[in-house]
Amino acid sequence: MNRFYLYKSTCMINIAYLEEKVLTRTAFVLAFEKQEDCKVIYSESGSNAFIAYIQSQSLPPDLCILSDTYPYAELVKTIKAIKVKSNHPYILLKSESKFMKGICFLLRNGLNGFFFTDEPLIDFKKCVYQRTKYKITADKLKLIINNRKGNIQIKELHYNNSPLTQNEINFIQACVRDESYEEIAISLQKTVKAIYGYRDRIFKKLQVKQRTAMVMTALKRNYIDL
Repeated sequence: MNRFYLYKSTCMINIAYLEEKVLTRTAFVLAFEKQEDCKVIYSESGSNAFIAYIQSQSLPPDLCILSDTYPYAELVKTIKAIKVKSNHPYILLKSESKFMKGICFLLRNGLNGFFFTDEPLIDFKKCVYQRTKYKITADKLKLIINNRKGNIQIKELHYNNSPLTQNEINFIQACVRDESYEEIAISLQKTVKAIYGYRDRIFKKLQVKQRTAMVMTALKRNYIDL
């Protein structure tokens, strides 16, 4: 009998959650536990401590949720440690970046599925019981299928490195100081038109539409320092 069904008799879905940032972790724990029969039994910011917890449990959690803010090598190490302990836990990636090539790489290395933070949460209970992989648009699904068949090397994954130029970083830091575009142009010795160009390119790279979201995303990904 599949080991999964031995645990399925318990109604509660036990979740272990790896998330780097305390405030984000706290907010998502509350969101997770609003779902029917879902309980976060462990949350941690350090991958080594998370792995140690998984390895110490006689009965593994039903669901492991990993944030995509960690380096890919670290995520693969965590996924493999979970799989070594037991095939029972279902492993989902909580993705802010929507970096599809990185997601494909993790799927090739044991990740079971994923969900995006700017979309409604998937049904975790259904996801675990039915082994649901992902619910996404046809174009993203095609991209995943094609990339999973290919050989993606970890050196190809640049999400954990800043995609921003130094001028773009300087622009974001000026926005943190609440400078106007005209003031930023003066301080960076650029034209206002060039400043708007920086803004538009950063919005596209970070997949945001507002200055506030741009700054928060850059901070979350450690692209800038305050």
